[in-house]
Amino acid sequence: MKRLIILMLFVVGMFTLAACGNGTEDPTPTPTPTPTPVDDRPSDAMITLLKFPHLDGYGNEVMRDLPILFEFELRDRVRYQVAFVSCTCRAPQVNYWSVAYFEIDKNTGELLKLTFSDDGTGNYTAGFWGDSDPIPGTGKTYRDHFKVDFIPWLVGQTLDDLDGINIFYNDPPPQYIEHANTKLIDETDLIDAYTGSSVTTHTLIRVTKALLEYHQENYID
Repeated sequence: MKRLIILMLFVVGMFTLAACGNGTEDPTPTPTPTPTPVDDRPSDAMITLLKFPHLDGYGNEVMRDLPILFEFELRDRVRYQVAFVSCTCRAPQVNYWSVAYFEIDKNTGELLKLTFSDDGTGNYTAGFWGDSDPIPGTGKTYRDHFKVDFIPWLVGQTLDDLDGINIFYNDPPPQYIEHANTKLIDETDLIDAYTGSSVTTHTLIRVTKALLEYHQENYID
């Protein structure tokens, strides 16, 4: 009888140990992933952030932000406002951003309009020239020069037209050799006229190409 009681106690003890070793403790809880919040704001309450390769006067290339502040699709074209810094050689306290207004054809990708002033309706100012005005050393201003001849050179161009054009030189100075174009620019007189304004011309070319690439991807391809 005594042996039977001892045997029973042994069996009960074994079951108790087995129960303790079979994970009766609560398992570590798996964290619940936080859902990504849905941004349900209207499109005109947000910006799209692009980047472009800015080239300074010493040949240093840095990727800089190019926010699209305004984007509106019409039947045959898209209107844009973009902001960027052009000349970075100025003192930081006056290194203002420019705001450019673009219109690009929805079917061909052709640049139809580029301005830093009114939008063409006569009612609204859509752009702001934040670069030096006049450009130091050249005296060139937005109103009398860039608006009159350099910007009209850009208008009418497509992404294919500007492919291979990175700077506004055919024969670049030493600091721009590694950024040399692979396509010649026909307007050699215009190149000569803007030799001392290279940072501004390079920036306008590169900003335009970045926006044309975005337009190509979102409205044409």
